[in-house]
Amino acid sequence: MKGDIVAMLQVGCCVGSIATNLVAEPIGRKKAIIIFAAIFIMGGIMQVAAQNLATMKAGRFFAGLGVGACSALVPMYIAETAPRKMRGRLGTTWQFLIVLGIMVSYFIDYGAKIHLTGTNQWRVPLGIQIVPGGILLIGMFFLPESLRWLAVKGQDDRVKQNLLKLRGCTESDAAFQQEYHEILEGAAADRDKDVFQLWKSLFTKNNLRRLGLGIMLQVFQQWTGTNAVNYYAPEIFQSSGLNTNNIDLIATGVYGVVKVAFVFVSFFMVDTRLGRRRTLMIGSVVMFTAFFVLAGLIYGIQKENGGNLGTGVQAGAKGYAAMVMIYLFAVGYEFSWGPIPWICCSEIFPNNIRSLSLSITTAFNWACNAVIAKVTPLMMTNITYGTYFFFGSMAVVMGVFVYFFLPETRGRSMEELNVLLDSGKVFVHNDQYVIDHERLERDAEAGDYKE
Repeated sequence: MKGDIVAMLQVGCCVGSIATNLVAEPIGRKKAIIIFAAIFIMGGIMQVAAQNLATMKAGRFFAGLGVGACSALVPMYIAETAPRKMRGRLGTTWQFLIVLGIMVSYFIDYGAKIHLTGTNQWRVPLGIQIVPGGILLIGMFFLPESLRWLAVKGQDDRVKQNLLKLRGCTESDAAFQQEYHEILEGAAADRDKDVFQLWKSLFTKNNLRRLGLGIMLQVFQQWTGTNAVNYYAPEIFQSSGLNTNNIDLIATGVYGVVKVAFVFVSFFMVDTRLGRRRTLMIGSVVMFTAFFVLAGLIYGIQKENGGNLGTGVQAGAKGYAAMVMIYLFAVGYEFSWGPIPWICCSEIFPNNIRSLSLSITTAFNWACNAVIAKVTPLMMTNITYGTYFFFGSMAVVMGVFVYFFLPETRGRSMEELNVLLDSGKVFVHNDQYVIDHERLERDAEAGDYKE
């Protein structure tokens, strides 16, 4: 039952991420975000007011529609509105805000359990989600429409008006003139796109390889086990013997703090000399180590307690060591498999199919997210410590996949990636490409930021 309730939101997210293709183009990014924020709020209200399981599941699904759609629409809106030099930083901030929300939710749950009683222990936390949803809904009324969407629809005057307001400059400004004409030229090319031709182009041999890489990166990101921990952290800490005086909830809150802290590490590691590939492989090694040690500790705790885990289990030092391993996993994930799959997916697709491809890869991410939400409590009940051996083994598979199949994208132009990905060469482990960090730094200083 717990798995069903949690997973229904992710099912809605999967549907919502696909639905953006049907809504965002006809009515615009701004109106689409407003609509899906309203749907999210409706889902939140249904959850708070639920008197039976069916209403709760329906509320979770509608809230998921809003989350899934906005997970695609908001980054799209930012990319089409922000100055080029800020797009990368704003995109990276996305992961920080996600883990910040996770951390806050943990402490809200802790406060609700300590200070509230009865059904208020879950109605109040579920009701609080309506607040940020309302801020998004109301706030969007005061923001301009996407510059790219306006240009595609031929509303050049509104593009000029909004761009002047956003950049705080005059019409004679050279930077304004350059950006304005770039937006109009890009829109003219997009306006000529035929939807049927886009889908046909997506399923050519070379683009199918790109799509396969993007899908596998998003699938693997979920099978790191990150959301198994995010959704069921209190139960995981309880199984390791941390179940007295609400220490399971305190440990869960600290887990959220660790995630927030190490997102900052990702800001510095994403564009270091390690590149995308090495960072992903290092993250896989860290997660593999954390999960296998955790599995061994849980096995020891279970064996010492007559095969039992959870309430009443005495764990001692093993319980605290298990807690540290969960934190180590969070560290390994946040600097590697947390942000980098999204970055790679934005880099490997050509401009003409990027939006369509990202909606598909994002849908796979949410679909696997739903599966994780459903099966994790079943795995923890039926195979106990084997759950962590499984996720640790997945980390090995991910590292091997990256080593053999994922080319380094850091600093490569789309033309360079086209040569590599269109060559028919499947394995890339012997690729001789070296990141030219000095050139990238010179380009950044000159204001030439890679999309």
